[in-house]
Amino acid sequence: MSDEIHQTQANLRGFARTKLTFVSDRDNERVVDTVETRTGRELYVSDYDGANQMRVTANRRLNISPSWSPDGRSIAYASYTRIQPQIMVSNVYQGTREVLTDEKSSAFLPVFSPDGTRIVFMSQRDGNSEIYVMNRNGSDVRRLTNNQFGETAPTWSPTGTQIAFTSDRSGSAQIWLMDADGLNQRRLTFGESNADRPTWSPAPFNEIAYAGQSGPGYDIRIFDVATGQTRTLTDGVGTNESPAFSPNGRHIAFVSSRLGKMNIFTMARDGKGLRQITRVGANTYPNWSK
Repeated sequence: MSDEIHQTQANLRGFARTKLTFVSDRDNERVVDTVETRTGRELYVSDYDGANQMRVTANRRLNISPSWSPDGRSIAYASYTRIQPQIMVSNVYQGTREVLTDEKSSAFLPVFSPDGTRIVFMSQRDGNSEIYVMNRNGSDVRRLTNNQFGETAPTWSPTGTQIAFTSDRSGSAQIWLMDADGLNQRRLTFGESNADRPTWSPAPFNEIAYAGQSGPGYDIRIFDVATGQTRTLTDGVGTNESPAFSPNGRHIAFVSSRLGKMNIFTMARDGKGLRQITRVGANTYPNWSK
């Protein structure tokens, strides 16, 4: 009903039926197959407001950086279930799992393309951290960046024609942009000590949210691609990281330590309406279903 009211009265797409996915250590289960005493991190999903939180993985490993598929039926993520962290896809409603990369090198931070046919990710298979893209089934892996510096945290533009990412090639971590084939790489952020974890808003907004360093911590900022202007949404309390846009681009989920442990919060795209979503354990890496 809420979504229908937004659509008919304001011609805005609602988000009441959307889902969040995130990583949590709330189960306090020791990671298996390691001599280290480490607590596992599992994937969870919930309603947009944090209700009905449900565990997705149960492998007692480190599972990180989940990303919804465009149809909202699958989640790509990195999992330390083998020798090296690999890209997995959990088909939530089918109860199946796919392994897309091999165990010869590490792979992290997968993100589905807007049409769901490709996945961009970060890998160290050629020595240092670079950006790669592959088909949805793990075939046709192609390298997009190629230099001696670290490239991480890719995100697709809404049209699938560009990819923003984090690179330290300028001396500190900054947000960069390239075409989807790796061409025309150029720097976007300049006024930051460090900038990381970009995420591109859906249409009609043409904005990139990211975590920008503010003293010892980070704040959530938004870069307007058309104007090149940047605005800050959070208030410098704690550290604020890993922003993720709602499907209509009007809200942002993010991680914050403002109350002690890292937990998931949401806010409007102007920084108002702050709401805490998780309260049990430490919770990170939010991602909003399309």
